[in-house]
Amino acid sequence: MAVSKKMVEGVFVVGLVVTMMNVWGAVSVEGAISCNQVVSAMTPCATYLLGNAATPAAACCPSIRGLDSQVKATPDRQAVCNCLKTQAQSYGVKLGKAANLPGLCKVTDLNVPISPNVDCSKVH
Repeated sequence: MAVSKKMVEGVFVVGLVVTMMNVWGAVSVEGAISCNQVVSAMTPCATYLLGNAATPAAACCPSIRGLDSQVKATPDRQAVCNCLKTQAQSYGVKLGKAANLPGLCKVTDLNVPISPNVDCSKVH
């Protein structure tokens, strides 16, 4: 049975919603961006990040730029890093595509490494 692009997107979105509900009550650094904000901003980019599209969807970059405008300080970048690290591992995000996204969308403050080995406490 072939898996359709829509089915993969649907599973990804459902997984993100469940994750958002799980992290909603989690303790976060005061003033830092929450993981549910990051996940919400990344959802329009799912097909690209999972390797199912050659370029980001039209809604992806505006969403990422909106999140980028909220990143103000080191705790924000560290929170984004921790969230992306966890989510990328959970959903099989293509790390090369994730690394290209800030440049494609012309964002500066969200330019944090996405790798299972990154130490987010060292992101400044």
